Amino acid sequence: MFLKICEVLGLFDLPTAYISLFSILWLPVLIVAVKLINNSHKNAYRVIALIPTVNFVVFYILNYTKGYPITGILRYGPHLIAALVYCLATLIISRSSKRVKPLVISGVLCVLISAFTAGVVLADSYAWHFGNFSHYSYEKSMAALIDELEQNYILSGYKGVDFEELRAVYIPLAAEAERNGDEVAFAYAVTNLCYEFHDGHLRQRYNDIDLRNEVVMQMAGNDYGFSMIRLDDGSVIAMLTDEESEAYASGIRNGVVITSWDGVDIDTAVDGVRCLALGIRDYPAYPIEANEDVMRPIYLAGQGGDTVEVGFIDEDGNEQVVTVASQGSYCERLSAAIEPLTGKRCEEFGYACMLDDRTGYLCIPEEGYEDLLDLRAAMTDEYPEVRDLIISRIEELKAQEMETLILDLRDNDGGIDVVYEEIVALFTNEAFVTTGGFYNGTEFEASDNWIWSVEPDGRYSDLPVVTLVNCGCGSCGDIFASYMSRCPNATVMGITTTWGSAQTMGGQCLLSDGQIYVSYPVMATLDENGEVYLDAGPDRVSSVELDVRIPLDREAVEALYNSDEDYELDFAVQYLADQ
Repeated sequence: MFLKICEVLGLFDLPTAYISLFSILWLPVLIVAVKLINNSHKNAYRVIALIPTVNFVVFYILNYTKGYPITGILRYGPHLIAALVYCLATLIISRSSKRVKPLVISGVLCVLISAFTAGVVLADSYAWHFGNFSHYSYEKSMAALIDELEQNYILSGYKGVDFEELRAVYIPLAAEAERNGDEVAFAYAVTNLCYEFHDGHLRQRYNDIDLRNEVVMQMAGNDYGFSMIRLDDGSVIAMLTDEESEAYASGIRNGVVITSWDGVDIDTAVDGVRCLALGIRDYPAYPIEANEDVMRPIYLAGQGGDTVEVGFIDEDGNEQVVTVASQGSYCERLSAAIEPLTGKRCEEFGYACMLDDRTGYLCIPEEGYEDLLDLRAAMTDEYPEVRDLIISRIEELKAQEMETLILDLRDNDGGIDVVYEEIVALFTNEAFVTTGGFYNGTEFEASDNWIWSVEPDGRYSDLPVVTLVNCGCGSCGDIFASYMSRCPNATVMGITTTWGSAQTMGGQCLLSDGQIYVSYPVMATLDENGEVYLDAGPDRVSSVELDVRIPLDREAVEALYNSDEDYELDFAVQYLADQ
């Protein structure tokens, strides 16, 4: 654990490292000063007493987080206490013959304060390395963000990111937003920059909820009274049609085939869509190309001006082209269209029940159980409470004559590795290992301090299991699903595959005026061969292949959007019955 902490400390940005080290190293400076200066030199002691406080004030003026001060206060504030402790101790020493006690007390306090600060930063795994660009203009902030990502984003080379091209596109967009005083345009540019990396862990977040809502509304686009989805046969059909809308009155009903969008062939229009996930996520959520292909028509349905031309096949089989007007923001309909394909089906960790007389159900919505226990488990890499809970739930199902199990990982949004390690171990007779790693300029090197392993238990290795996933299943959930796919008794199933992002977070950049920040991975997750695990390269092809892809046809759309059925779960139950 100590070596692991030291390795993370090496990732700290220069300001954080400086102020933390100052608070520790001022103690030996003070000890030397006490040895060399006797108590009669009051002025010398006054100067020495002021140095830590003056240092902190100057440091904070240069490094405070503009627009969102709480970040700077939490990160740097404890060191003001350290500076004041040193000041008080120095003044006491100057007026007393007792020097050892004030030195010891101040030293212990300041070391604890520095340790506390390091602990706060270590606990906030999104910000081991912190780029504070809150004082910069939009243009300079964008340039600094791109520089920071080029230097510290762990998958730059692996994904083949062209940073010069990013600078050529996005710095001018930020400059234009600056000239127009358009904060929304700047936020929109940052969102599109994040999209370019096709990494769900490289994400934009907002400290200003009003700005977030405004950006979400703008990016969602206009509501023309319906959404769209592409079926497995390649056709794009209307869905979620508002019966009070102009589109419905013009003949666009649920299930009609859409042939063109704003004068462009529908396939061409769909292929050009960027899915900037909104509503239930604040960041591009589809790193895998195949997943985004499923979602593109949904996002296209909000793209257009005050009116849009829509081509479709009417009930008589004739192609019609109608012009429909916007009826407001598409945001609500967009969220309704996304949710069945990405959302959770339960919130309770380890929820279990029988679905019929032979099929059991177990839901793991995240890799987190109880906060305090999670913290201890992350430090010890053991989680007996999770292991015992899952065993007890499965045994209860077996007592009800369960013969097959459905493990629901849909929209499992990650957490701590030890949770999936404990659960996967129950279903496998094979050991699985991943390691943390860093890029040395030519290749990734595995770190001995970051090893995540599944030690096989295998007690349920003969139990037929279907692992249900979707493109909301990511991070530790991604690794969970990947390991289950390697178990001979398990079948991975879904309309889409998993999210496709499994690297370790640790970087954060706070942008102009502190209202937007971007988080990114700083440590790679490597497989047994030292290769990047799970995240796709430039081809955006998932390494978690579905054993069975649940059909997306008209029956599926009807069940997903127009009934209370859980179409994917019902499909899995029938699959197991057929087997």
